[in-house]
Amino acid sequence: MQLLKMELRGFKSFADKTVLTFDKGVTAIVGPNGSGKSNISDAVRWVMGEQNVRQLRGQRAEDIIFSGTAARRPQGAAEVSLFFDNSDKTLDTEYREVVITRRYFRSGDSEFYINKRPCRLKDIHHLFADTGIGQDSMAVIGQNRVDRILNSKPEERRVIFEEVAGISRFKGRKEEGLKKIKETEHNLARIQDMTSLLEERLGPITEQAEKLKLFRLLDGERQAYEGTLTLQEMRNFERLLAKAELMKQQAVSESGRLNEAIAGADEKRQGILASIEEEESLFRALNETAATAKSEAEGLKTRQEAYILRAAELEQALAAMSGEEKSIAAKELEIDEKITALRETLEECNSVKNAADRSLKLTERLYNEAALKAGAAEAASKETAAADRSRREEEYALTRDIEELNRRLEDTRERYKEAADAAERATELLRESRAAEEKTAAELGRSQNERERLQSSCNECRIEAETAADRLEKCEEKGRNTSSQLDGLKQRIRVLEGMEQEHEGFGRAVKTVLTANEPWRSRICGVVGEACRVPDVYATAVDTALGGASRFIIAESEEAAKQAVAYLKREKAGRTTFLPLDTVRPRPCGGDEERALHETGIIGTAKSLIEYDHKYENVFSYLLERTLVAATVDGASAVARKYGGRLRIVCVDGTLFNAGGSLTGGSVQNKESSIVGRRSVLCALRKEAAAVEKRLSGLVAVHRKLSEARSESVRNLNETERHFNETANKVRQLVWEKDKQREDGLRLKAELRRHEEAKKGLTDLRASIQATLAEKKERLAALSLRTDNKPGSTEAAYKKYAAEAEQYRQALTERQIEAARLEEQVRHLSEQIEQQNRWRDEHRSEAAALTKRRHDTRDRLDKARQAVEKTRRQLALKEAETREKEAEKEAFYTSREGNFRANQELEDELRRLRDEAERRTRQCNAADIQIEKYNGEIMRSEEKLAAQGLTRQEAMERRRDGSLRELQDKVSSLKSEIAGLGPINPNADEEHREVAEKAELYKKQSEDLLESRAKLTAVVAEIDKAMAAQFGTAFAEIGGHFQRIFSRLFGGGTAEIALTDVHNILECGVEFLIQPPGKKRQSLTLLSGGERALTVIALLLAFLAYHPAPFCLVDEVDAALDEANVDRMAKYLKNYSGDTQFIVITHRRKSMEAANTLQGVTMEEKGVSKLLTVQVDELMEKGM
Repeated sequence: MQLLKMELRGFKSFADKTVLTFDKGVTAIVGPNGSGKSNISDAVRWVMGEQNVRQLRGQRAEDIIFSGTAARRPQGAAEVSLFFDNSDKTLDTEYREVVITRRYFRSGDSEFYINKRPCRLKDIHHLFADTGIGQDSMAVIGQNRVDRILNSKPEERRVIFEEVAGISRFKGRKEEGLKKIKETEHNLARIQDMTSLLEERLGPITEQAEKLKLFRLLDGERQAYEGTLTLQEMRNFERLLAKAELMKQQAVSESGRLNEAIAGADEKRQGILASIEEEESLFRALNETAATAKSEAEGLKTRQEAYILRAAELEQALAAMSGEEKSIAAKELEIDEKITALRETLEECNSVKNAADRSLKLTERLYNEAALKAGAAEAASKETAAADRSRREEEYALTRDIEELNRRLEDTRERYKEAADAAERATELLRESRAAEEKTAAELGRSQNERERLQSSCNECRIEAETAADRLEKCEEKGRNTSSQLDGLKQRIRVLEGMEQEHEGFGRAVKTVLTANEPWRSRICGVVGEACRVPDVYATAVDTALGGASRFIIAESEEAAKQAVAYLKREKAGRTTFLPLDTVRPRPCGGDEERALHETGIIGTAKSLIEYDHKYENVFSYLLERTLVAATVDGASAVARKYGGRLRIVCVDGTLFNAGGSLTGGSVQNKESSIVGRRSVLCALRKEAAAVEKRLSGLVAVHRKLSEARSESVRNLNETERHFNETANKVRQLVWEKDKQREDGLRLKAELRRHEEAKKGLTDLRASIQATLAEKKERLAALSLRTDNKPGSTEAAYKKYAAEAEQYRQALTERQIEAARLEEQVRHLSEQIEQQNRWRDEHRSEAAALTKRRHDTRDRLDKARQAVEKTRRQLALKEAETREKEAEKEAFYTSREGNFRANQELEDELRRLRDEAERRTRQCNAADIQIEKYNGEIMRSEEKLAAQGLTRQEAMERRRDGSLRELQDKVSSLKSEIAGLGPINPNADEEHREVAEKAELYKKQSEDLLESRAKLTAVVAEIDKAMAAQFGTAFAEIGGHFQRIFSRLFGGGTAEIALTDVHNILECGVEFLIQPPGKKRQSLTLLSGGERALTVIALLLAFLAYHPAPFCLVDEVDAALDEANVDRMAKYLKNYSGDTQFIVITHRRKSMEAANTLQGVTMEEKGVSKLLTVQVDELMEKGM
């Protein structure tokens, strides 16, 4: 076998498809570090089945897939294939060329193929087992593998030797054998457990089988005695039936005579009733007239009530309008008060303005005079002289007075300015207060409206939530009732299904046949009652028509019926009736039946009202085709009499008219106790349960919607209440703010009035001071004019007058500013007065419109009152007319009393005759009930016999002698004996047989398993013996080769391999005993790197000397060797290359020189490995 080539695609750095071709001999793979050489070694190990990604120098499984570069995208899968030449059939397969492929996807999926066919990893391991390149061989020695081999435990090293020794297949077969032994022991333990359980059951089941045999003997005797008792009861009821029929005939005869008398009296009564009917037409006309009058009176009364209600509404409207008028009047009064206040303020401002104007004019005059005086003083400055002492003193006094007046004037000016500022501030605050009050009032109105709206919404939401809760509660109650109803229906269905499964009411013989486990059982179709489907409305009729035949057994053939009869005899299980399909003949309708089908009240034949399989046509024709079904008892009775009692007719209510004239009827037994009724009830219950379940599903959906609606209603209610509470709090806050603003307004009005009064007083005071000041200044000026014209005095006077003129000029400017301010205040007050006048006009217009509406409403109220009075008069007339009509009716009643008395007498006579006829009818009915009772008792006795598994003939044949008391005592005694047996297992004999057969089967299986375990144990022992022999031989030969090769590679020294336990050759580990030349024997861990590498190479070559492998790949194992040792290793590889292909990944020149082929790995594109192949042998041949 030879490795031909390897293909890589997407594996680690080999992004593109790369093919490595391997010839015989030595192939060296070279290239710089990091180019991807070792990835080839990893690829070989991976495709051969390596599962540990860390052994492949990775951390995660997806690390083996090309991860991409800056220029290339990552790939989604990695794939490696090895191609082997299998011409020598080294591999156990028919192919001459074997291709091993492994593929891995980023999703985590992994695939294995052998020659492109999917396989398992186990199949690959099995294929390469004992070939030298298996999973645990040294065919691939990667980087660090040397250290792992030498540092591993002795037991771990043993695996390599087992692979070389070729005992891997033996180990696999041994493991399979041990697994089978374990499974065999497990099965053996299970068989033993089951055998123990069967042995525990065998004793009790044997006792039950013996008890069943005794029970059947006693039960047969009980059946014979009970049959005798039932037969005696039947004879008693037949005698009572004949007596009842005689009583009925007598009652029918007397009833006929009474019916004739009733007919005569009724004819007379009809004549009187005709007369009464003629009078009735007159009475109806009179009654209609009275009713019309009464209806018109009621209409007038209704109209009167409507007019009264309208008048009350108009009176309420008038009262509301009066309230609005008062409100408008109050608003007009408030506006008038505001206008009066504004006018007072305006007058005050005008007064102040007039005073200011006067002051301004006076100041202008004084300024002009001062200017003139200054000019005169300047002109006379050179001429004036000093005044005398008295003038100076007077001038001094005047000057002092003027200064004091100026100081008081300045003080007054400051006080006026402060008062004006305070008044302006008060006015502004009052304006702001009024605006805020109006804004608050508007906001309060809106909030109150919103509060009322939210209150209404809260009530609506509360009603809606309560309604939703009520509807949800009703839905839940309905759901509980529906669920309870459904549970009850399901319970009844289960009970009825259980009764069907247990064949309730079938009788012992029928049950025995239906539960038989015999070959003929497959040809038993079932009982008649279960072979048809009957509409619920006809269930009672069909059940009555069938009677005991509903428990007859339908068989496919007479032969099957005979076998069933024989089985009943053998089992002593009683008797029953069989209807073989191949022998039962139909009983078609006769002439009477055909004609009767067209009679009134006849629905059809009983057979036509049911559904059944076509193969049962003859059976139901035989049982039901000559039985007619009538809708009512009267209809059935009429048809029976018409055809002379020759027909068998059953009514829908279960009343049966037998051929021959007898009648069976009365209360019907519970439907569930009969086969037909039970099936009908079960079908109806299933339909009802389906409808109820559908209704319950609808209720669940409605409940979910109602729950959501209720939750939404509660959320809306909570949200609305929250908004309502917020709005209510806001209203309270606004009311408080409005009250506070009203108080502030009143306070500001008082403060403004006080400031205005202060301004007025200061204005008057300032005018008085200015007048006095002017007077003093005039006097001072006069004194100055009379002063001597001294130059110094004149110059001083000039300066004085100039300063005085400047002072008057400043005062003039202040007076002008004050006059302008007062002018603006007067204008603003005038505008406010105009605004209030406009508002007053609007309110007066509203009052006028309201007065007009009030007059209109007053007119409508008068009209309504007039209409009430008019209607009242009409109503009085109509009521009088109604009383008159009622009086006419009373007179008519009196005239009709004679006919009524005659009619009453005939009715009394008819009542007496009918009572007598009813008594006779009750006698007939009592007789019918007795007849039906005795017929029912006879039928029940027949059914009782059938339930006991006997016919009347069989009961006669098995009749036992003795009195009624003795027979009853005997039955009680037999029942006591049967009860003393305790619970009976009806299948005990069958179970006993089954248990015995199973016990025998388990015994045989146990013997087979013991034999199989012994054989497997022997096979495993033989495998162990062969493995020990083969491993011992291989271990000795490998040890010899290892010593020889080690000495040659090291140039001396010793190397041994030894077993850790020679007595346990199959489980012990392998130790290395190494002694390099010139050194003591030492541990492997103390060897140098080169010595460790040479040791592993020697071991590898020893393995190849014993069992040459098809190929061997070594990855830089020569890295730690010097040139001499590399040369020795290369020569050995060359010598062994005839039997084994060597693939060497190396950087050493000597190793390259020993190669026949060089494979160069480069990385021209960063991150992507490329391959270059050089055939060294061909180059050397060409060179030579």
